[in-house]
Amino acid sequence: MRFWCSKNRWLLFELWSIYRKIQRSFVFDQVTISYIETAGSTLTRQKSLKEQYLFHCECTRCSNIGKPHDMEESAILEGYRCANDNCTGFLLRDPDERGFICQKCALLRSKEEVKKLAGDVKKISEKAHASHSAENKQDANSVYKAMEKLQARLFHSFSITLMRTREKLLKMLMEVENWREALNYCRLIVPVYQRVYPATHPLIGLQFYTQGKLEWLLEETEDAVSSLTKAFDILRISHGTSTCFMKELSAKLDEARAEACFKKTLINDN
Repeated sequence: MRFWCSKNRWLLFELWSIYRKIQRSFVFDQVTISYIETAGSTLTRQKSLKEQYLFHCECTRCSNIGKPHDMEESAILEGYRCANDNCTGFLLRDPDERGFICQKCALLRSKEEVKKLAGDVKKISEKAHASHSAENKQDANSVYKAMEKLQARLFHSFSITLMRTREKLLKMLMEVENWREALNYCRLIVPVYQRVYPATHPLIGLQFYTQGKLEWLLEETEDAVSSLTKAFDILRISHGTSTCFMKELSAKLDEARAEACFKKTLINDN
């Protein structure tokens, strides 16, 4: 078994480690796993490996370091957004050191603007971390929402930093039973997961599961069926189909399908 950033096995740590096959393999295929969080740039992953495990990864994903595709991915996951709100391009440093240039629309974002906004993000981040320990959850939610808005102005929409903040907000909003806003953030997180993790990663399945439950709760039944189906198709690979969790998911999916069918019948009858 070897380390690999594009692993073909997951280790699920519950009461014991569950080892499951998630990719068709042959007798002589090499089994690979990852020791670290793989959502991040090549430089970030290599830094984590060196600090925590004292080795340098040479997998196919890491071997692309410095190449155009790797530079683009790093700029998207850990860089800044274009100053044009309608542009989805990524930014690279301007050779003349004036700031950062969008690689899609060529718009310059000055280093002064980036520096000021980054400073504002840092200040509110410190306030947000302090507020999370406070008893007033609504105040903490407000601070985290303000931080998320600032980060959305600074970072690319697929930013890992922005994704982590939205994960925190999703959890906080569910704790205060603000289901509509929780669903909105859940829907923002899913596309980032799909970009940074392999298609059958359990985290994507669990996010679809959460999204499906929220949609069902808010009576968006057809959307719930779609999300729960995606969750089931992914999680049956890592969790099997005979566990209590998967049996519960299967039952929820059957119930949601029946409800969606009933609603369609009512519409057709009218």
